[in-house]
Amino acid sequence: MTEKRPLTFTLFLLRLLSGLTGGISGTLAAFVVYFILSNVLPTGEDVTSLSVFTIIIMAFIGTLIANTITAVMLTFMDSEKYSRRKTTITHVFLFNLILFFVTIPIYMLAVPLDIASSVAAMHFLLSAYVSFLIMEILAGYEFSLLGVYAASLGIFASIGFALVVMVTGSSELFLTLGAMPIVWFILMVVGGLVELIYDNFLRSYGVDALNVETDLGGDTDIEPDEDDENEDDDDVSM
Repeated sequence: MTEKRPLTFTLFLLRLLSGLTGGISGTLAAFVVYFILSNVLPTGEDVTSLSVFTIIIMAFIGTLIANTITAVMLTFMDSEKYSRRKTTITHVFLFNLILFFVTIPIYMLAVPLDIASSVAAMHFLLSAYVSFLIMEILAGYEFSLLGVYAASLGIFASIGFALVVMVTGSSELFLTLGAMPIVWFILMVVGGLVELIYDNFLRSYGVDALNVETDLGGDTDIEPDEDDENEDDDDVSM
């Protein structure tokens, strides 16, 4: 069974830097798309549909760049854990590309409800969550469960933070544009804390509970089937 490498404070900071850099890069890319399209697209009767088109392109470019750059930086900053660089970056890129085409009908349904910005925020939440899961799973099969715990708790913390910000009366524009760096910051903080807590648990109790090879419920003690018992009896009688 592979032993888990402890998470050091330096690696924690490097991962945090990776998430913030990726999120900020995605936000800047979304701003660039907005300024380009606002100067190119005409205004008038079609302003609503064109605004939704702008939001869709901003969400696509922003999420693609934010998640891909985060994956690139993580594979360089923590190359020992995220050693499968090309495979990780490829899967993160492909998933975000597929997610974009899947969400287009949802954006179209959001137009009459005037919730396109909210859909864009959820688009990024989902893309960041799955991108993080992809990175953790490809980082090592044995500890993929730890990645599932970290990513899931991180995304729930992000949703909770968004709800608190909404209750305090912050603008929807702030939520939409700040989603990328904030979500990746929370994912890296929560993910790091989960891993640090697990490292202390492992050091204190010596039970590698989140290693997929660890048997916690007697899975290896499986009773043989009747056919197997009959075959064993035949072998004995012969």
